Amino acid sequence: MPSRLLRPLWALPLLLSLACKDSDTLSARNQEQRFQAKMNEGHALLNENQPELAARAFSAASSLAPDRTEPLIQLSEAQRRAGNSGAAILALKQAMTLNPSEAPDIKRRLAERYERDGLIRQAIAVLLELRDADHLRDSEILRLAHLQTMVGQHEEAFKTLESIQKERPDDLDAKVVEAEILLAKGEEVLAAKLMDRLLEEQPGLTSARVLRARYFLHNGYAEYAEQDLSRIPPEEVLQPEYVALRVRVLTELDRRADAEKLLTQAVEQNPRNADLIARLAELRWEAGNKVEAQTLVEQALKTQSDSARALYVRGLILEGSGNAQRAREDYGFALTEDPRFAPALSRLWRLQARAAADDAAIASLERLLALGEASLEEKVALADLYARTRTKPEQGLKLIAEALKQDARNEEYLEIQKALKGILPKKKAAGPFIMRGGRR
Repeated sequence: MPSRLLRPLWALPLLLSLACKDSDTLSARNQEQRFQAKMNEGHALLNENQPELAARAFSAASSLAPDRTEPLIQLSEAQRRAGNSGAAILALKQAMTLNPSEAPDIKRRLAERYERDGLIRQAIAVLLELRDADHLRDSEILRLAHLQTMVGQHEEAFKTLESIQKERPDDLDAKVVEAEILLAKGEEVLAAKLMDRLLEEQPGLTSARVLRARYFLHNGYAEYAEQDLSRIPPEEVLQPEYVALRVRVLTELDRRADAEKLLTQAVEQNPRNADLIARLAELRWEAGNKVEAQTLVEQALKTQSDSARALYVRGLILEGSGNAQRAREDYGFALTEDPRFAPALSRLWRLQARAAADDAAIASLERLLALGEASLEEKVALADLYARTRTKPEQGLKLIAEALKQDARNEEYLEIQKALKGILPKKKAAGPFIMRGGRR
């Protein structure tokens, strides 16, 4: 019999250790293979437009590699495409906690997600964190200033813009945002001159064209606004902000079918944007489709319970059904969420005036005026309320003078002007006061 070589006893632990290491290596390799297989599956499903199934694959990949951010980021994208915005945001927040070095890039995605869903203040908060940490690119600084302007933070927007304007005073994109802030502050002449100059120099500057369209619409020139908006590149047409503006323009031009078609496409692309859903509900309600409008507004509020526009549209539906009290409440809720939400103010003052609550109606109209959102009709209504309540005749006369420039022979305007002049304080007699009589 051949003799066996006996291994020394001291070698046994070493051999066991090597066997364990081989087992660990094999296990890690298998884990990595399963991880890559799930990631590949998720990407393939996304390419096949099956985001729900892709989300499951990326979730499984995340379980296999809980210390990696990549599957969470892809999970967020899959959830976004599936219309699950809340889950998309949660996945991004989880990714941020795993690797602080990647946090700036993930925060950018988070801000974009918030903005796409119409959560502007949340987007601003994330971008401010990035700005204060000096992590914002120039394009993101401009975006932050734009969003701040949208919510009425004009001075903060100028402060955000300073970092670019100090380095490059003639930066075209910064000039567009500057014009936007000026316009929002009511400095229309300066803003208009700046917009015209920018478009003369760069006719393809979309941001300036959209801003000028907003200016045209506000001043009653919807046809010119539509001309500017029609030149937006096709790949940007369905951006929520552009859609909202164009729907207003098309509605003003009485092209409601076009407005509804555009909104339907935008909602399909942004199914979690409560503002767009509520706008579609409003159009359906105006067209007489009350049941569909109610369904859509409930969908919008389910998506975002504090959506100012959804609350406002629910108020419209209630007002249309004769429930003025609950409509007033919803308009008030909308204004609590967004104190600058002009459509709610525009409905609220009318209900207040009908209820003979003149002081409340005046306060609502004055807020509209301060926002630069009061229509000519509303300026006349405010002047009339001043006349009837015998208050602020000077302000009332300025408002009615503006209306008379449009229609100098309008009998209603002239009557209001006459009433306001009648309550002007009497002027004191000029000259020195002379005492009569002599000394005794």
